[in-house]
Amino acid sequence: MPISDSKKTMAALLLTLLILPFVVNCFFAYPQTDDFVYSVAARDLGFFQGQHDWYIKWSGRFTSTALLSINPLVYDSLAGYRLFFAILITAQLGSLYLLIHALTKRTLAWQEKLVFSLALLFACLDQVDDLRSWLYWMAGVATYQVAATMMILWLSLVLLVEQDRKYDNQWNKGAVLALSLLLSGTNEIVLSLTFLLSLTWIAYQYVSKKTLAPFHIATFVAVATGSCIGVFAPGNFARMKSDYDTHRNIWAIAWNAFKASLASMEVWMTYPVTLILVTAVFCTVISRPQLRAIYGSIRILYSMGMLLLLVMVAFFIPYWATGMNPQNRVLNIIYFFFMIGLMVNVAVISSKLGDPALAFLKNIPSKRYGFVVVAFLAVLFCLQRSNFVTVTKDLLSGDSLRYSREMQQKQSQVIHCAASHWTTDDVTTRPASLYFYFISSDSKDWVNSAYAAYFGKKSVSLVKKRL
Repeated sequence: MPISDSKKTMAALLLTLLILPFVVNCFFAYPQTDDFVYSVAARDLGFFQGQHDWYIKWSGRFTSTALLSINPLVYDSLAGYRLFFAILITAQLGSLYLLIHALTKRTLAWQEKLVFSLALLFACLDQVDDLRSWLYWMAGVATYQVAATMMILWLSLVLLVEQDRKYDNQWNKGAVLALSLLLSGTNEIVLSLTFLLSLTWIAYQYVSKKTLAPFHIATFVAVATGSCIGVFAPGNFARMKSDYDTHRNIWAIAWNAFKASLASMEVWMTYPVTLILVTAVFCTVISRPQLRAIYGSIRILYSMGMLLLLVMVAFFIPYWATGMNPQNRVLNIIYFFFMIGLMVNVAVISSKLGDPALAFLKNIPSKRYGFVVVAFLAVLFCLQRSNFVTVTKDLLSGDSLRYSREMQQKQSQVIHCAASHWTTDDVTTRPASLYFYFISSDSKDWVNSAYAAYFGKKSVSLVKKRL
């Protein structure tokens, strides 16, 4: 049965309220570790020399290093640092809305697309493995969350340009080409997935239409060019020599990545919030003949195989580089892409069920069992591991506020300290949603050195306490 506009509005408002604590918490974040490293380098070397040094000596992530070289900390703006996180949440919501618009081809009202966008955004914020590096740490955000947002925007524009004449213009095509080049410079996961998706897209265009338009070729060339710039950066090879051992058995790495990807997908698919989203997509697709027609032409084996391949590739890269399970911030972005791919697969599977599933649902007395379903979903949500609960607890307890005040007080102390060496006590308030590291008692530690350089000191360290 169709849902009334008032219920759609209520659902959107509820989801907005659930996301709001994540936004509010942005304004209590404080810079950590690599934030100071990139800001000092940009300030001391300048933008262009900084990019040259990063590319030659450390990394091929030319897009991410460029973003970090103009982050608000370079201009001593803590307010801008925090505002950037809040703006990014809005940008990610917008990119998800555009993707859902492209995937549903105008079969959903704008309220419905907004609800699904908010629901998917909340699910990702609530369940990412490490919220701190996903949302409240500039070095992680610029490298991973910005990359994820850019990739969703790229995919949305590719689909819209291809299927809707309204979007088939030079501005959108130019944006696709620019994103095709820049995405490869964000991180290795996005580089690989962008290349794989663009290769799949251009192959599909050639097989189905027996020809390739100049736009298709230009897009693939831009992706390939960006990939080459990223992969063959001298800094990658310099870093591998110093930090990583790549002499590993590739088949053993592939097998470990395969097992890890299956284990993670099993966990992610059983999150209560995921089950709620799956149910919403299922009910929406089977009740809309237009959506069933869109996804009914896609073979389940192909869609599921593509999702598995994308996740395996995303796991293989960090396994090959480090020999270990991906770091939390890498798992964050893999989970984000997995959730989008899972919802597409649910739509494909639901489209095959069609009228029998719809008839079954219509025979269920909604008024009688509606309360039971809502109560069951509420219990599921309460049982899950929840970043929403963590953030809300930090806000209501005052830990986020106390942490922000304590860090700003330390910042004021180090700025006004006349001595060239500054010592301080360790952080006393450590909100689980924001804090992961400050400085150590070793003044020569790289984090201490970056912190000292940013504030113009020769050295900084924690006070060594007697046992």
